[in-house]
Amino acid sequence: MNLEESNHKGRQLLIKLLRSGETTDVTASGLSMFPFLLPTDVLRVKPVSPQSLKRGEIIIYELNHKIISHRYIKNSGGSIICKGDGLIHYDTPVSEENLLGVVIARIRKGRIRSLTSTTTRGGGYLLSWLTGVTGIFFHYASFAWHKWIYNS
Repeated sequence: MNLEESNHKGRQLLIKLLRSGETTDVTASGLSMFPFLLPTDVLRVKPVSPQSLKRGEIIIYELNHKIISHRYIKNSGGSIICKGDGLIHYDTPVSEENLLGVVIARIRKGRIRSLTSTTTRGGGYLLSWLTGVTGIFFHYASFAWHKWIYNS
């Protein structure tokens, strides 16, 4: 089995678990949610309905055969609007059917950080409003982090 087949099977298993109501863990990759999520962070994901989403939560969804974890901004006419903290632009709106779950905890270096506390939710909510400003800063900071810290 090659890497592409393995990724496809893992993605299908994750989708099956979440669609059946299971809470599951998934490893983050990429820098689109820098600095809140880093590559190799483990995300604890719980199934969620589109109606129960709250602005600022981190959700995961499937788009073009990829699993994406970004900050929820709003629901607009049956489409979900999200944005990565370390990105400059909003994501392409996705159908509610693509929603897989909400991230309820982040595990980094063995330490679990709940994302359901009032403080964490408030911070996420604030970031969702400031994303136009912070996105530019986090975008360039992620490149520096990756080059000078992550790779050393």
